[in-house]
Amino acid sequence: MHCWDRLTGDAIASWLDALPGWLVVGTTVAVDDFVLLCRLRPPDVAVCQLEPVELGLPRLLSRTLPGLHVIGICPEFRDEDEMLLRASGVHQVVCVRGGLASLRAALDRAWVGRAPASAPGALTDRELEVLALVCIGLTAAELGDKLRLSPHTVVNHKRRIFGKLGVQSRAQAAAEATRLGLIRPNGHVPGVRVRPEAAPALTHRDHDILASIARGESVRQTAQALGIAVKTVEAEQHQLFVKLRVHNRAQALTEAQRLGLA
Repeated sequence: MHCWDRLTGDAIASWLDALPGWLVVGTTVAVDDFVLLCRLRPPDVAVCQLEPVELGLPRLLSRTLPGLHVIGICPEFRDEDEMLLRASGVHQVVCVRGGLASLRAALDRAWVGRAPASAPGALTDRELEVLALVCIGLTAAELGDKLRLSPHTVVNHKRRIFGKLGVQSRAQAAAEATRLGLIRPNGHVPGVRVRPEAAPALTHRDHDILASIARGESVRQTAQALGIAVKTVEAEQHQLFVKLRVHNRAQALTEAQRLGLA
């Protein structure tokens, strides 16, 4: 969605998001930002606010994503104006006087159901997941833990994301993603479902140890309660810490509760 006025654009975007089968992947105010957005998240349909004489944006879009279905929202115009816009790459022209009903009708006529558009330099779903976590302030180590990625993989993802966005730092990436509407204020990534965090499989003994920790018992008391040696408790407790990616008993209980395991 491209609109000169942010308030109007956000209002139309919210309305579009509420339509069954439609999702706004980003909104912009500047023309160059919209072209960048379409390259980063190739859409099925581009909705643009245009003047009848504004031909540059449709032509840029047609070069960036050949075959992209473009709907132009325009003020009152003459037939010759519509002809110029269509010649520049606009597939449908919606007059503002027709209101949202005209835009809905244009969307219903839009060319959908085809293979998703693609463009060099588009962000992958995984890169969007990483970008969303970068934007909420997670460090590389925290990001790796959450997505179960190695530090090397996290660094490679960030390098590719920064390159595609043309930025040099996390702060710049967050600002750019927010400006393009790629990341919503609540950290949600439109059209991308962050993979649920897989909970580790725990044994009966793991649950026994967690229950003992929850009762506030020491390692020795856990050993006595389970009828096993202290060294056995320590060894099995260490394996539990590895599964939960924690370093002590308090962290183990907190993480297990967060994952619904205790």
